[in-house]
Amino acid sequence: MVAIVPAVELARIFLDWLNERYIITNRRVVETKGIVNKHVRDSALEKVNDVELDQSIVGRLLGYGTVQIITGSDIGMNVFHRISNPVRFKRAMLNAKEGLQATRPEDVVSFGTDVQAAQPGVTEPESAAAANIPDMLVELAELRQKGILSEDEFQAKKKELLARL
Repeated sequence: MVAIVPAVELARIFLDWLNERYIITNRRVVETKGIVNKHVRDSALEKVNDVELDQSIVGRLLGYGTVQIITGSDIGMNVFHRISNPVRFKRAMLNAKEGLQATRPEDVVSFGTDVQAAQPGVTEPESAAAANIPDMLVELAELRQKGILSEDEFQAKKKELLARL
């Protein structure tokens, strides 16, 4: 009986950790967690003042750490404990903040392939879209080389992109 209580607590901690998600959009940093009850906390990127990263030696070996986001809002600080690959998370968040400051509000900014535009229906200006086409063609070629896209899919998408020039 004495061994069951710590085992159940360890299982609860592990399940809590598995259900934590930290998401960076082009406008916000969002933390969601909870197994039964859901808790969501988010911060606007424009209010992020500083980011602090802490990793112990064990955390460095296992690839986890703590990220503290210091904001100018009422909350003041968000602490994300035991986050996987905290260096990548910090870099992505700072890049998103830099991209937010460098763009006009009507521009759509997407960081990574998993993030969708936060404002549906808003499109990139024509000149910016045309400037991205060569980069998109290079990415398509890489996807074809990796076997993710077939030759037919690659040619169809290439034709579509070239028509937009």
